[in-house]
Amino acid sequence: MEHVVFHPGPDGSPAFRRFGSLEDAVRFVEHLRNVEGVSEVSVHALAPVPLAFRAYYKVEMPVEQAPIDVPAPSEPVFEAVPMAAEQPAEAGMPEPAMAEAVMPEPVVAEPVMAEPVMADAAAAAEAPSNGKRSLGFFAH
Repeated sequence: MEHVVFHPGPDGSPAFRRFGSLEDAVRFVEHLRNVEGVSEVSVHALAPVPLAFRAYYKVEMPVEQAPIDVPAPSEPVFEAVPMAAEQPAEAGMPEPAMAEAVMPEPVVAEPVMAEPVMADAAAAAEAPSNGKRSLGFFAH
């Protein structure tokens, strides 16, 4: 297993050196301490870290092509279809069984939240005239 020795360099900047064994790293630390007078050293073991890769997809829209905002129709539009009796019968053509009306696409409406009526009525009924608050149900 490889080891690395971190120590300050000759100009004071951080430095490191890798070694193939712990014994080689310890010999270098002894050299730093005894010959160069460096006492601020640290030795670390380099162990492989298992990694796993996953595919990641990101969807982006080009800036030039902004989404088109199409307004929804305010009222449904129906086409008038004449009744079967009003249509002239053509020779050899069967009459349609049912006239088809063109229906617009449904429009999704936002939900409307109703205000709680019972809570306001209960609060008004529990409000005493002297200004003190009641414990209501829990006072019994």
